[in-house]
Amino acid sequence: MNNYIAPELVKTINGVNILWFESSNKYILMDDTNLSLLNYFLDSSNRQEFTKRLTKSLFISEETSYSVYEDLKQLLLQCNSLPNEALKSEIPLETFQFTETVTYQIKNKLLEVCFSNDLIKQLIHPQFKHLEHKTTQKADFTFHVASKDNLLYLFTNRIHCEPFKKSDTHLLQGKFAMELLCLITNRHEDDWLGTFHASTISNDKEAVMLLGESGKGKSTLSAILMHNGFNLIADDFTPVLAKTQSIYAYPSAISIKEGSFKVIENYIDDFNDIKAIKNHTTKGKIKYITPLNKLGLNNIPCYKMVLVNYQKDVPTTIEKAPIESVLETLIPDSWLSPKTENAKLFLNWLEKITFYKLTYSNNNEVIDIFKNELLTN
Repeated sequence: MNNYIAPELVKTINGVNILWFESSNKYILMDDTNLSLLNYFLDSSNRQEFTKRLTKSLFISEETSYSVYEDLKQLLLQCNSLPNEALKSEIPLETFQFTETVTYQIKNKLLEVCFSNDLIKQLIHPQFKHLEHKTTQKADFTFHVASKDNLLYLFTNRIHCEPFKKSDTHLLQGKFAMELLCLITNRHEDDWLGTFHASTISNDKEAVMLLGESGKGKSTLSAILMHNGFNLIADDFTPVLAKTQSIYAYPSAISIKEGSFKVIENYIDDFNDIKAIKNHTTKGKIKYITPLNKLGLNNIPCYKMVLVNYQKDVPTTIEKAPIESVLETLIPDSWLSPKTENAKLFLNWLEKITFYKLTYSNNNEVIDIFKNELLTN
């Protein structure tokens, strides 16, 4: 037996093998041929044995066998490498001064967030400005967000979470989102299957997850659908509960990039009155649209994922998509639970999902597709 760690889980869905490695919490996709080669590798005690088996059973040359062996060796080393160790910079909350405190109301709970400066405030506040609430009541929970010596710090109920590099603002925002999600649902991180970089819309009975690389139009599409009778469950941060594999609502606003302003103003009457904010990450401007979602819409089943691809002047098409094309977008930008039990549930959930690719330029045609094909219950 080779001294490399085999994948903990292997699941075949729609002819594609999905491998999960426990030590690194990494998922990779393999076709049958490469999976067979991997199994040969794991069953061989050394390179000579591996080469002998390949040349004898698969009639592969010795030179090619050596190359395949080294490629598989490097792949397994990468898949079994431990995740990057978290920064260690424990620091007391009293170290910081906080210049502004904002209170938000989410359902019947009050959330207080204290910011050390205005730049730090802009990392969190614009997404939740629509929930700002003036009150003298004591908050149910409190966050503190601060920066010091090129690091960002997050405290939940005065307890230090972890620091992040200033260049990793998305990690701070992601951790804040997870902490907030757990607080407003009375759950723990281990209760979640994952939080997906996707927007999700619903008709109250079932949900559809919209995926796509930045700039492909998923947030724009979710805003348009929201103003045409569908409920927005989440924008860019879709939580899925492990136990039920169902979607939970997340209360952040929809972020619309400058390139979509002209499109959105045709659907939202007061869109031009919304203040545009400079985004330091993309170096463009963003407007945040207040969601019309119902925060009580939790435990919504989701068995459809749509890979969104907006292209100018193309006919609108919706077709079944290969699972690999969707997962290659879904997995890298999402947080997935490292628990073995949750990884099994994730793979079982994927087996029930229908994957689509949507290419479009006409928004009204897309609305019809969702009303007549994707969300008809």
